[in-house]
Amino acid sequence: MVRLKKPFYYTHIITLILILFSALLCTHPAYAQEEINNGSATISQLNTESFPQISFFLETEDADGNVIINLEEDDIAIIENGSDPITPASVDRNEPGYQVILVYNLAPALATLTGDGVSRYQVITDHIISWLNSRPTNTPDDFSLVTDTGLQQIRRENPRVFAEELSTYEPELSNSQPNLTSLLQALDLATDPNPNPLMKRVILYITPQLNLSSISAIPGFIDRAIQQDVKIIVWMVGPATARSSNASVVEPLVELAEQSGGQFYLFSGVEELPDIESYFGSNRYVYQVTYTSQINTSGFHQLEAVVNHQDQSILSNQESVRLVIQPPNPILINPPLLIERTWNVNPNDARIRELTPDEVEIKYIYQYPDGYTRDLSSARLFMDEELVQEVNEAPFERFVLDLSEVEADQELLFYIEVQDALGLSAQTEPTIINISVEPIPLTFWEGLMRLELSTERWIILASILIAGAILIVAIVFVGKKQIFWREQAKLRKRMIDPVTQPVKINQDGGGKKKAAAGKQSIGKQVEAMLVPLNDQLEPNRQKTVVLDKKEWLIGSDENQARLVIKNAALDSTHARLARHHSGDYWLSDRNSIAGTWVNFKPISNNGIKLKHGDLIHFAKACYRFELSHPTEDSEIQIITYNQNYDS
Repeated sequence: MVRLKKPFYYTHIITLILILFSALLCTHPAYAQEEINNGSATISQLNTESFPQISFFLETEDADGNVIINLEEDDIAIIENGSDPITPASVDRNEPGYQVILVYNLAPALATLTGDGVSRYQVITDHIISWLNSRPTNTPDDFSLVTDTGLQQIRRENPRVFAEELSTYEPELSNSQPNLTSLLQALDLATDPNPNPLMKRVILYITPQLNLSSISAIPGFIDRAIQQDVKIIVWMVGPATARSSNASVVEPLVELAEQSGGQFYLFSGVEELPDIESYFGSNRYVYQVTYTSQINTSGFHQLEAVVNHQDQSILSNQESVRLVIQPPNPILINPPLLIERTWNVNPNDARIRELTPDEVEIKYIYQYPDGYTRDLSSARLFMDEELVQEVNEAPFERFVLDLSEVEADQELLFYIEVQDALGLSAQTEPTIINISVEPIPLTFWEGLMRLELSTERWIILASILIAGAILIVAIVFVGKKQIFWREQAKLRKRMIDPVTQPVKINQDGGGKKKAAAGKQSIGKQVEAMLVPLNDQLEPNRQKTVVLDKKEWLIGSDENQARLVIKNAALDSTHARLARHHSGDYWLSDRNSIAGTWVNFKPISNNGIKLKHGDLIHFAKACYRFELSHPTEDSEIQIITYNQNYDS
C-alpha cells in the first residue's frame, strides 16, 4: 500500500470540505444565510392547466408542529429548477374540510353515572352535540357515526341534522363488550373517496379500557392510520389513575393517538372535556399559491417553495412537473395579396387628384399549439426583411400599412413575428403583396404638352382642327363670293345699254322653277332622315333613309326589319326607331349582341331621344340623324365637308 504524504493528504481533505461548503452555499443563494427546514412545508395538487400560471396547495407547520397561519405573498418564494426565487401572484386560504368519524366502543363502563347522576356516555354525547350545533350549516365537514353494531350514519353534511340523529341514538351499553370492531369499520370508511382531494380525515374514538387481546392488535391499527393519513383522537373512559395503575393497557392507546397525529384524553367522569374545535383550529386551512412561471422549455422541471417565518426559512418538498411548451403560432387573415391604387380626381378641378387607398390593414390571429394560452409581449411587421412596425401592448390583431409613399407598381415581401410572455417567438410564412398604381390622369393641356391624350381627347382635338379648317374655308369662300358679286355688279352696268343686252331665249319652259317647287314640296313632307356615313364619316345622300313611318325596325332580316342593313354584325332585329306623339324620335336597342351606339355611347332597350346631328352606329354601320327643320338650339354636329352635300 502506498502511503500519501501528510501535506498532500491534508490538502485533499481541505479541498473536499470547501467543495461541500460551496455546494451548500450555492443551493438557494437567497437563503444561504438562514436556517433551512425549521418546520415543514408540503406542496400538493400541482396544477399547470393555466400555464404559465401555476398553482398548488401548501400546508406549513413550524418547528413545534403548529400550523403557520396568515401567510401572505411576501412570505413565500417559489424556486424553479434552482433558479432565482419568484414571488407568488396570490396566496389564498382554503378550507377543504374534514371527514369526521365519531366512533363508540360500547361497553358497560360508559353507562357509569357521574356525580350529577348522568352517564358518562351521555356527558360525552351532549358535549359532542354542543360542538356540532356550534358549527355553521355550510361547513365543508361531513359526519359519520360508527358503533360496534355497524355504521349508524354515513357522511352527513349538515352538523345540525347529525346532532339530532346522535341525540336520538340509544345504544345498549350494559350488554356490550369492548372490542376493536367499531375502530376497524371506521378505518374502512376512511378509505371512501373524498369530494375534495385535500379534505382531511379524523376519527374521534371513545372507548373504555381494552383487554389484553385487543391491545395486541393496536400496532396494526397504528400502521393503517398512518398509511391512510387518518388522525385518531382517543377519549378513554376509565379511572383517573389508569395511566399509572394499568399502563400496559392505556399506553398502546396513547401511542395510537400520538403516532397517527391525534391526541389522547382520559375521562373519569369528573374532568371537563376538551374543546373539540381545538383539535382542528388552524389545521382546517391550506394555502392555494398561484404564480407566473418562468419556464420556457419543454421537459421535466423541479419546483419547490420556501416559507419565511419568524426569520427562518422552511423548505418544502420538491415536486416534478412535465411541460410541453411551444411558441405561439401567428396566422394571417385574408392577407391583401393585390392592392390597386387609383386616382380620385376632383370633378370641379382635374388638377386636384389623389391616389387611394392611402393605407391597408393586415389582420392576424395567434394560437398556442401547446394549449397554454398566455399573453403576447410584442408583435412585429417586417417588409422586405426590414422592421416597419411594432406593437407592445394589446390588442394584438392588426397592422396598418401606410401606402401614401407608393406611387409606382411594386412587390413587397412581408411577414409578422409575435413573441409571448415567455420570450418564445414565431413568424408567419413570408407573403408577397402586389401593389398596382394607376397612371396619373392628365388634364387636356397636360396631355397635349406630353402628347399623351386619350382616344376621346384625340377625337375632340381632331374635331376642333377640322372645325377650324372648315371655318377658314368658309371665310375664303365668303371672300371669293364677295368678289363674284362685285364682278356681277360691273357686268350689270354694261348690260344697261339696250344695244349690248343679249336676247334671252327661254328654252326650259320654267323647268327649274318646277323643280324648285317640287323640292320645296318634298321638304315639307319629310320630317327626319337617316343619312348613311362611310368610314371617314362622309355622307352618302343618295342612300338617305326618309323616316316617313311612325316605327322602324332596323336589322339584317328582310322579313322582319323595315330598314335592312346587310352586315353580319347586326342581329335580325337590331334596334327600334319610333316617333312619339310629341314629335320626338326615340331609338332603342333590342338586346343586340354588337349593340347600338349614339355619339359613341351604347344605349339600352329603354331608349334615348335623338337630336339633330346625332351619330348612330348599328354595330359598324354608321348613320347620322337629321331633322328637316332643326330648331336653333339643336346640338351642332361636326361632319366632313363634301361638295355633293346638298343643304
